[in-house]
Amino acid sequence: MIERKIQAVRYDKAIVGFGGEPTFWWMRFLKKGFYHCLIALGDGQSWILIDPLVAQIDLIVVKRVDMDLFLNKNGYRTVHVCVKNPKSRHLRLRPYSCVETVKRFLGIENPFLWTPYQLYLFLKK
Repeated sequence: MIERKIQAVRYDKAIVGFGGEPTFWWMRFLKKGFYHCLIALGDGQSWILIDPLVAQIDLIVVKRVDMDLFLNKNGYRTVHVCVKNPKSRHLRLRPYSCVETVKRFLGIENPFLWTPYQLYLFLKK
């Protein structure tokens, strides 16, 4: 029997991108330029781009690319952050959104961050 060993890495670096265009009528109430957010987890050379959409979550593995430059060229404002484990393990019942998805990847438990712009301000602090 052949034994296979799996080598796994948990990335601690993240780039959060903010941008997008309003695609639903209710998005007109959001701050201009902050209609959507996504997250890239990586080590500087390899990245997993996680794009939480309404009907699905796109996961794209990217190698040998400057992710910051890539997101900027595609109209996204970026913030570099470190991934942290959440302090509590409580079940969080909140509406699904791009913001909630990014918060969970980053270990952010603040229940009052609802919009991409609020998340942007929180991460910039």
